[in-house]
Parts: sequence; structure tokens; C-alpha cells
Amino acid sequence: CFESYYPETLGVCVVHRAPFVFWGLWKLIQPLLDPVVATKFVFTRNNEELHKVIPRERLPITHYDGLDDWKYEYVPATAGENAAMEDVAKKEELQKERHGLETKFDAATREWIKNMIGKNSSEHDEIAQELREQYTRMTPYVRAKNLYQRWGVVHDGQVTWTYNVKSK
Repeated sequence: CFESYYPETLGVCVVHRAPFVFWGLWKLIQPLLDPVVATKFVFTRNNEELHKVIPRERLPITHYDGLDDWKYEYVPATAGENAAMEDVAKKEELQKERHGLETKFDAATREWIKNMIGKNSSEHDEIAQELREQYTRMTPYVRAKNLYQRWGVVHDGQVTWTYNVKSK
């Protein structure tokens, strides 16, 4: 399914400490996969092998002998944090604006493809940027806040990951 519908979206799939029976199944399945796809699956038996694939500073201390001491903490929703979703008029206005941008983007994409050789795609790129910015404005009206927004990891369409690295 991924190979057909999402080609090249998987960078690597790490299977850590798989049960013994899995290795036999993998030997049966692997020849059926495209060789490029099969090489994206990495199997590790212990933490030392895992550290060759994923840096220790990106792994939790509590498992995998990592260096990140991050702890999960659920932040519950606050009253009214999704109030914008009730503003139907603003939502419809933003959706209409988005539809117009999508139509412009479609036309610019078709023009860009038709004249692809020797042309730049500045108009196409500008509309794509407008679409990204417009979606950020529209998000509070169509999607409830999630845990990453409550943590401050996602803000105004930007993602900022931090790691709490302790030296060992």
C-alpha cells in the first residue's frame, strides 16, 4: 500500500527487539518487496545496534539507554480553547478564500507544467506559500487544538522539537 500510494515517504523503519518468530516471517516477506523498500527496514537486537541507527540524544533514558530525559505529560484541554470552531461565518469565509487560492494554484500549476522548460515557477511558489499561510489562519476554525499545540511544540504552523539531553 505504501509503495503504491506513498512512494519514497518512508525514510527508515526501525524494528527493535522483534520476537524470534518475526525473523522467520521477514525472511518470507522480504523477497516479495521491492529491494529499495526492503532496505528501508532496519532490525536491531540490542541498544548498541539501535544507537547506530538513532542517535542516543534522540532516545529516552528510561528505555533504549538514551540521553533524552523527556517525560510524557498530558495537558488537558482548557475551556474555550476551541471556541473559534463555533464561528461558522468566519470558517465559511476562510474556506471560500481557500477555494479561490486552490483554483489559482491549480491554474498556475497547469501553466507551469505546460511551459516547464526554461521557465521559473515563482507564481506557483508564491501561491503555494499563500496556501500554507492561509491554512495556518484557517486551522483554529476547522481543527481542535491538539496536545502538541498545548505543549507549544506547534505554533502558527511551525514545529519546534526540543530534546532534554543529559550527558552520561
